[in-house]
Amino acid sequence: ICVTKDTFHRFTAFDLVRWISFKYGFGTYIHQLYGYYSKSTYTEAKQILDRILELTEDNSNVYIDTIISPSYTSAIAQAIQLPGVAGKENNMILFEYSKLHPEDNLTQILDNYQLVKAGNFDVAILGSSERGFGKRKSIHIWIKPSDFENANLMILLGYIIWGHKEWDKAVIKVFSIFPTEQMENGRQELYHLIQEGRLPISVNNVEIIEQQSDSSIKELINEKSQDASLTILGFRSESVKNQGQDIFNGYDKLGSILFVNSSDVKVIE
Repeated sequence: ICVTKDTFHRFTAFDLVRWISFKYGFGTYIHQLYGYYSKSTYTEAKQILDRILELTEDNSNVYIDTIISPSYTSAIAQAIQLPGVAGKENNMILFEYSKLHPEDNLTQILDNYQLVKAGNFDVAILGSSERGFGKRKSIHIWIKPSDFENANLMILLGYIIWGHKEWDKAVIKVFSIFPTEQMENGRQELYHLIQEGRLPISVNNVEIIEQQSDSSIKELINEKSQDASLTILGFRSESVKNQGQDIFNGYDKLGSILFVNSSDVKVIE
């Protein structure tokens, strides 16, 4: 499910929902209209929906609708209770904020984070760059030592997006960071997970990076992925609680970023 608000534009979040839903189930794109349900807001919502459908002429598996609601929280509460398309339960919610103006939406997203997690949803937060997804030439996935629960979902989403025809010329790469003292053990554990099939990637697509004591992980990511069309990073619920917006800041050199939190460790069959 993706819930957006304010005036509709060709949001990058809609494209992301479309790419993920192309071969992997169905997506729901909800546009919120602020206000209370009435004849006038119903008419306005219908006009907005018609405009969205006109702007997004597409044959993807994305259901598009509007919600009339007086607050972002109530819109989210309504959306996460919607039945899934084709009778399947919804299992992920996607939010979007502008990296250029995070104050417009990121605070509201984080304020409603625990509400969404109460429903055991996977959560993806798209930090949209002014350059969008560029020419869709590369997807970079960064796995930190704290990302064990998120890793499979991050990789799975990367490969699903990469499999869409609009990304057919892109290169996908996975970076894994370990502190110096954990380098060898981390390498062996990562390769073991790949060989067991618990991480659906090839060793050839993985670059293991040693984190130097005088550099931060964010500096490494900014350096390596500044030209990536999409960068996928994991985040933990504990970090949202303790650090708030700080975990999403500091990636000024990157383009669009998809932050991923998995509700549990995904087992890829």
